[in-house]
Amino acid sequence: MASHKTVTTHRASKKTITAPRTAVTLATATVGSIALLPGLAHADPTPNLNDVKNQVNTLHNQAEQASEAYDQASTNLAALQHKVDQIQARITAEQTQLTNAQSSLGSLAAAQYRAGGVDSSLELMLSAAPDSFLQAATAMNEASSHSTAAMSSAQEIKRQLDQDKAEASADLQQLQKTRDRMAQTKADIDAKEKQAQTLLDSLTPTQQTQYKQQQSEQNQQAQTPPPGLPPAPNARAATAVAFAKAQVGKPYVYGAEGPSSFDCSGLTEAAWAAAGVSMSHSSSAQAYEFPAVSESNIAVGDLVIYYGSMHHVGIYVGGGMVIHAPYPGTTVQYAPINSMPVVRVVRP
Repeated sequence: MASHKTVTTHRASKKTITAPRTAVTLATATVGSIALLPGLAHADPTPNLNDVKNQVNTLHNQAEQASEAYDQASTNLAALQHKVDQIQARITAEQTQLTNAQSSLGSLAAAQYRAGGVDSSLELMLSAAPDSFLQAATAMNEASSHSTAAMSSAQEIKRQLDQDKAEASADLQQLQKTRDRMAQTKADIDAKEKQAQTLLDSLTPTQQTQYKQQQSEQNQQAQTPPPGLPPAPNARAATAVAFAKAQVGKPYVYGAEGPSSFDCSGLTEAAWAAAGVSMSHSSSAQAYEFPAVSESNIAVGDLVIYYGSMHHVGIYVGGGMVIHAPYPGTTVQYAPINSMPVVRVVRP
């Protein structure tokens, strides 16, 4: 492509330019940047604007994929933290039980030491009150049995305590790994969005205005409810879909689940929460939390999972349309169900 542009410039110089060869070389070297400038003979900003739009959309898609991974990690983190909290509470209780058991064993050991050392039969013969001795001997046997039981109990408490400490240690390590993974994922999201913004900043002011106008028009068109949408098959689905429709026009924000902004899985989670159904804030998790149905049997309210990585989700509203939250710079909007590759349909 570069050599073709060089030849074209060279031919033009033969016909119209009498400047030195160095000037021709400079003009050739800058032809890529000149093509972005409006108003020149060979400048056509539309292909370049479209190219930038495609690259920006790709980056947004990659960032959304990372965002859904972040949401999944956040869900895992919350569950893991809850588990660690429970284990640590158990450890505290077991430590108290073990301390009490050890104290009890110490008291029993001291009592046996003070009472021990004399053969029981000889002590009976020497006793001035055999009945009293027999009662004491019975008590000592009971104390011995109690000591054995207390020792066994203490050993079991210690075993459970050691097991819980090991489990807590492993879970805490996993907790830190999850936090590190979330931090890296967040950095990836920010990097993709920074790349997208750099691309948009590289456009001329005229192209930037065109881009914003196109995005605004696209958002407005996508916010218009399609006519003749069918009713939901039941009250719960009707509630979820009504909620989703009420959010149309609100901005996409990574990790948001309302009330003023949403990401894709945050929208579906909030919509079905309004109908009393709980689900994860993750499209890939939502894909397996409910029964799958065929696309041919799809019903209003079903969740439509997109892409092989399952990083996007929308809610079906009938008439071949979904409501979804696409990516930054867009709003919650309507879209044809097959405007993205469908990989799974599930019914909450």
